[in-house]
Amino acid sequence: MIEDLTANEETKDMTVTKNLGGGSLIGVPIYYGNGENFGTLCGMDLRPHHFTEDHIDLFKAMANLLGNVLDLESANNKIQTLSVPFVPISDEVAILPIIGDVDEERTDRIMEITLSESVNHNLEYLILDLSGLISIDSNSTVNLLKIGNSLSLLGVKSILTGIRPELALRAIRENSDFENLTVKANLKQALSSIGYSIVKS
Repeated sequence: MIEDLTANEETKDMTVTKNLGGGSLIGVPIYYGNGENFGTLCGMDLRPHHFTEDHIDLFKAMANLLGNVLDLESANNKIQTLSVPFVPISDEVAILPIIGDVDEERTDRIMEITLSESVNHNLEYLILDLSGLISIDSNSTVNLLKIGNSLSLLGVKSILTGIRPELALRAIRENSDFENLTVKANLKQALSSIGYSIVKS
């Protein structure tokens, strides 16, 4: 806390103090739950100000609240990443099993991770397995099938497996473009089509 910037030894000669013509400052550190510092919550007035215990308690409470929000955001990001399990099986091939319910937000996340990981791994093939898909809305169906178009621009060939009849019908009704997607009944057929086989050792 600095109640008067012009009277404090550390701030009185600073350029910012001279430009402001004085003032007061209070700052409270913001921490993640693990103790790592995120930054500082600051309050400033252009006039000198006496800070009471109530002011201090208020800023501490706000800093703690922001720390909790940051922890929740971090946890949500981890959950979102886990909800898109990108599985490389060789230097050229990876599988993306899509499991559970898919909405617009998750579709965007799938698109983001698929494109970035395909580039990072320099993939030649990406197999999208929908056999674990429970439900998906119409807009998300169309956008999910557009992944093939996006990947083709990166030189990655897409193979779709595990597509259920109702999903196929919905895609046709929505006039989805399958031009850049190879469709196979299951994962075994998809791997076989690109020269891979599952061998019990």
